[in-house]
Amino acid sequence: MSPFEKRQFSGKQIIKAGDMLRDIDQLSPADREWALGVLDNFRALHAMPLNTFQATLRQRIKRLGISDFIVAQRIKRKPTILDKLHRYADMQLKRMHDIGGIRAILPSLKELEALKKNYLDTSSRLSHKLVRVDDYISQPKASGYRGVHLVFSYHTTHPDKQDYEGLRIEMQLRTHLQHIWATAVEIFEAFMGENFKSSRGSQEWLEFFALVSSAFAHKEKQPVIPEHADMSREELLHSLQEKMSSLHVLEVMQSFTLTDILSSTHKRESGHALLVFDAAEKLSTVRQYTASEYEEAYSAYIRAEEENRSRQTRQVVLVKMDSIKQLEKAYPNYFANIKQFRTHLLQVLKGYK
Repeated sequence: MSPFEKRQFSGKQIIKAGDMLRDIDQLSPADREWALGVLDNFRALHAMPLNTFQATLRQRIKRLGISDFIVAQRIKRKPTILDKLHRYADMQLKRMHDIGGIRAILPSLKELEALKKNYLDTSSRLSHKLVRVDDYISQPKASGYRGVHLVFSYHTTHPDKQDYEGLRIEMQLRTHLQHIWATAVEIFEAFMGENFKSSRGSQEWLEFFALVSSAFAHKEKQPVIPEHADMSREELLHSLQEKMSSLHVLEVMQSFTLTDILSSTHKRESGHALLVFDAAEKLSTVRQYTASEYEEAYSAYIRAEEENRSRQTRQVVLVKMDSIKQLEKAYPNYFANIKQFRTHLLQVLKGYK
């Protein structure tokens, strides 16, 4: 077992560290170093359960006869964890359910519903405890986010794996179109310096994303957000077109390009990728690690986070990858790839006068 995957702190210490990190800027250097050390170790623990869920997820998708899919997994970014602790006073680090995140991107709702049903079927239930189910397709968020989230609590009777007992893993199920919308929001917020994912920032832009989501929902014959429930499709598209014109959306998207993508290409096999994306410098860096180099990858991840802590325009994330090509499909936001969003946006408006 890697020392990065061995539990070094008790549950009470993890809770205490989370409480301290709510106001990280007020901590003494010693307290800050200790609390972040607890967070780093606790976060690293999620790698093993993630791998377990990832393997099972792929098997289930294939058994359902689905061939066109993407499975991606990542460890939650430290700034996002700290922001969540700061915003939610009752949030406990130990019980945060999405530190370990895994995502299945499926062709359409038909495949998504089949997979969801498979996981909810008690006869095929995992040995891990299903903690909660959030269906943001039948009841989309006010922001426009759509998808299905399944949260599991990892369970094992294996004596060598007790360090992982109770860790929570969030599984996101999205259609290709829902994924395009969600990652486009992240691209906009990165280049514009906003926080649209948390429904913060320019109200005009938040309204734009909500309108696009409802337009995409019409395309998938699913419920729109509650705010648009009384609007006809024509009224919705009219509002969307007006909002696009007033915000000059297509012109804004033209600026979302990278001047360079730096990648270490000497390692061809699957493993992990350390992504550093800087919207201001229009640069994306990809450092590849083989499957056996997780310890090295996670150490580099911690160093990169600390080195870029004061650079607000930089995002650092460690993800599992099958190939560079699949990596860009799973995380187009780290490559500023807005093309598919633009294509689908224009498609829903095509023919509307």
